[in-house]
Order: sequence, then structure tokens, then C-alpha cells
Amino acid sequence: MQTITELKVQAKDKNRVNLYLNNKFFCGLDLETVVKHQLKVGTIIDEQRLQNIQLESEKQTALNKTLKLISTRYKTQKEVENYLYEKGYLPQIVYFVVEKLNEYHYIDDERYADSYIASHKNYGKLKLKQQLLQKGISPTVVEQKLQDENFDQSQEILKLAQKYMQNKQDSKENYIKMIKHLMNKGFEYETIKEVLKEVE
Repeated sequence: MQTITELKVQAKDKNRVNLYLNNKFFCGLDLETVVKHQLKVGTIIDEQRLQNIQLESEKQTALNKTLKLISTRYKTQKEVENYLYEKGYLPQIVYFVVEKLNEYHYIDDERYADSYIASHKNYGKLKLKQQLLQKGISPTVVEQKLQDENFDQSQEILKLAQKYMQNKQDSKENYIKMIKHLMNKGFEYETIKEVLKEVE
């Protein structure tokens, strides 16, 4: 058993407190956790209980940091996990945060994929697939979204082709360059040819 000899609010974060046992620094805790467990100077406490309280505090801190992160931009589950591991959190804390965010529907990889595809219409299927996989979306979800009957890039290909050929001579050389341009954006060769053939 040890005695809490000091609780000091951190200079850089007023919502966290440094806790000292027998005049020696033990750990930092979330202020909410300190209040919840009624920790105060003079409290006699065993180290195991304090470690459990510390774990609870870390979970809350990790959750708060992640909520702040995703408030600026929607994230995939993999991006959230990578963020927490880079911050040095233990797997059990990462698991806790991800479970909570899924429970609150703050992360949803299917919805993320829909949003990403809708906001990157100038990307072809190949590039979209590459980008979504890099962000940690499962291959099954990616294939499902890109094979959906509503996923039709014909109009986008046509729009980009017209934009590319604007003020350019209608020649075979420019036509080939235009196809390469569209392929560089991730559009499939066969789809490009099919769309352009219909226009012709």
C-alpha cells in the first residue's frame, strides 16, 4: 500500500493530472478519472488498483484524442489503429477505442468507401481500388463498391476526354495521348475504348 502525496495539474494539458506516490511521480491520469475514483492527497491505495485506474484513464485519453482526430476528417478503421499505435498505445487500448467508435458509428469503412468514391470521380476504378486498399478498406468491400451496378464512370471518362482534347488538334497522336492520360488516372483501357466508341 502507498500514499498519494501530490496531484498536480499538467502545465500543457489542464485535463490531465500527475499523480505522486510517496513523493515520487507514478503516472499521469485523466482528470475525469481522478474525480470518478475520488483520488486525493492522503489516499492510501495499492499499486494494482492504481494500475487498473491508469489503464482506464489511458482508454479515455486515447478515445478523446481519436474523437478529436476524426472530427477534422473521416477515417478508416485501419487509419485509426495506425494513429493509436504510433502514439504508443497498447493493443488492448486500441481495441477498446475501435470498438467504441464502431459502436457509435464514428467509423464505418463501407460508408467511407462510398464517400471517397463520390468525392474522387476523376479517379478511375484501378486508382480508386489502389487508394482504398492503402487506406485499409477490406478487398471484399472495395470490390463490392466498384462492381456495384450504380458505379458507372462513362460520363466522367467522356468529360475528361473532352477536357483533354479541348484546343488540341483532332489527330491520332493526340487521341493516343488522351487515352494514356485517362489510363494514368486509373481508368481501364477497355472501358475507355468502349465509352469513346459509343461517342464516335
